[in-house]
Amino acid sequence: MTSIQDVSPAGLSSERAPLLPERQDALSRSGRQFSPLTLLIPLAVATRLTSTLPTTTLLGVIQSLICRLWLTSNGNLPPGGDISKELCAVPEVERTYAAVISTILIGDGLAAMIACSVISYISSRLGRKPVILGTIAVSFLGYSFMVCSQHLSGWLEASALIAALLLQMFSGIMTMTFIANIYTVDISSAEDRTPVLSAINGWATLGQAVSFAIGGLVTTKTDDPLIVYYISISVLGAIFVYVLAFLPESFPEEKRDELRRQRLAQQNVEANTRRNLSSRIISTIAIAFEPLKQLVPARKADGRKNWRVVYCAIHVIIAMLADSYSPAALLLLYTTKYSYNPAQTGIVLTTLSLSAVLSLTYMIPSLIRVLRPMYARKVALPEDQRGPSDDIAVSTSTDLLDVHIAFASWVINAISYIMASATTTHVSHLIAVTVVGFGAAHTPIIRSLVVSSVDPLQQGEVLAAIEMMSSMGAFLSPLVMGGIFTATISTQPMLVFYIHAAIVIAAASLLFLIRDSDRYQKPPDTTLITANAFTIN
Repeated sequence: MTSIQDVSPAGLSSERAPLLPERQDALSRSGRQFSPLTLLIPLAVATRLTSTLPTTTLLGVIQSLICRLWLTSNGNLPPGGDISKELCAVPEVERTYAAVISTILIGDGLAAMIACSVISYISSRLGRKPVILGTIAVSFLGYSFMVCSQHLSGWLEASALIAALLLQMFSGIMTMTFIANIYTVDISSAEDRTPVLSAINGWATLGQAVSFAIGGLVTTKTDDPLIVYYISISVLGAIFVYVLAFLPESFPEEKRDELRRQRLAQQNVEANTRRNLSSRIISTIAIAFEPLKQLVPARKADGRKNWRVVYCAIHVIIAMLADSYSPAALLLLYTTKYSYNPAQTGIVLTTLSLSAVLSLTYMIPSLIRVLRPMYARKVALPEDQRGPSDDIAVSTSTDLLDVHIAFASWVINAISYIMASATTTHVSHLIAVTVVGFGAAHTPIIRSLVVSSVDPLQQGEVLAAIEMMSSMGAFLSPLVMGGIFTATISTQPMLVFYIHAAIVIAAASLLFLIRDSDRYQKPPDTTLITANAFTIN
C-alpha cells in the first residue's frame, strides 16, 4: 500500500500542493496523521446536525407567532401574554400556519437552487474552503436572528423570524449536503468515489439521527425553544474554527487557474458570435445559471452527443418530485390515522436515519467491495497515459455496478414506503421505516455517475447542476404529491405511496441508458501523437 506522505504545517498555507493526484495526502497534526476525508467527517456530521436540530422547535415557534399575531389583531390576546392551545385552535390560524409551512418548503427548494449555483460559481474561482466558511457563517447568522426574534414582540418578532428563515433557506440541508459532496469528489479517486460519497452521506445522516433523537426532547424537557438554537450556534462556531484551522483546500490554485483558462478560451469563441447588446446581456444573466450549461450534451470523440448527464438530470428531478414529500406524507398518515405524538414521531425519524447510516457507511461500501471484481473489465490504457511500468490493459469497474445498486435501492425505497403505509402497529411501522433507510444508496451513487461524465475540473459545476435539478424536484414535490395526498388522505391514504412507487421505479429505469462509453475520457496527448507521426514519416 502506498505510504502517506507528510505535509508540514508551513506547506498548508500554500494551495499549490494539490490533494490529487496524491489522493488523501495526510495532514500532520501533533504527530498524528489525518486524511482530508477523515477531516471532512466532523464537518458533515455537524452541519447536518445543526440543520435539523431545531426543526420541531421551529414549527412550534412559527405556530405560536401566527397565533399571537392573530389574537393581537382581533383584540383577544390575554393580558399576561400566555397563549393556550385552545386559543390557537381556530380555522384562521390553522390555515395560515399550513400556508406558511408550504411557503417555507417551496422557498427551501428555490433557495437551494440559487445557493448551489452561487457556491459553484464562487468555489470554482476562490476555492472550496472560503465557500464552506461562508455558508457556515450564514447559518450562524440565521440562528442568531432566530434567537433575537424570541426577545422581540409583534411584527418586529415576525421580521426577525423572516430574516432568520431566509438565511437558513440558503444554508439548509441541501446546500450543506452539496458542499460535503463537492469536497468529497475533489479528494476521492474515480474508483473509490462511490463508496466514499456513500460513507460521507452516511456520516452526515448520523448527525441528522442525533438531532431527531434530542431536538424535540430538549425543547420539551426545558420548555425553552432557545436551547436548541444555542446548541446549534455553539456547534457552528466550533466547526467554523475547525474548518479554518484544519480542513485543507480541495480545489487548489493551479486547478482554478486551469479552469479559468478554459473559460477564457470558451468566452473568446462565444465573443466572436455576439453581434448585439441583447446577446451580451443574456450572456451576463446566464452567469447565474452557469452550472446548467453542463446539462448541454457534449460531443464525444466519434462526433455523437453524450446524453449521460441529461439522463441523470431527468432521473433526479422525476425521482425527487415523488420522493421528497414521502417522509412528510408518512408522518402525516401516522399522526392522523394512528394518533402519533411527537415522541413517537421522533422515534420513527431516528429509526429511519439510523438505518440509512448503517446502509451508507457500511453496507453499501462493503457491497461494492465484494461485487466490484464481478463487474471488473479490461480496458486499454491510452499510450499517452501509460507509465514505464504500466500494462497496456488495466482492470477497472464498470458503471453497471453503480446502476444496478441505484436501481435496487429505488425498488427497496418504493416497496418499503408501501409497507410502511399498509402496516397497522407501531412495531411494524418501525420495521418498515428501517427498510426505507436501507434504500438510501441512490443519492450518492447518482452523484458519482454524474461527476464521472465530465472533465475533473468541471465536476463541481456538473454536481451543482444536478443539485439544482434535485432542488427543483423538491420544490415541485409538495405541490404535486402533497396535493394528491391532501385530496385522498380521508378516502385512499395509500394511493400517494403507490404513485410514488410507480414514479421512482420509472425514473430509476432511465439509469439503464447509461453506458461506460459515455464516461469522461482524457483527450489524447496531441504532442505525443505529432511526435509519433513525425517518427513514422
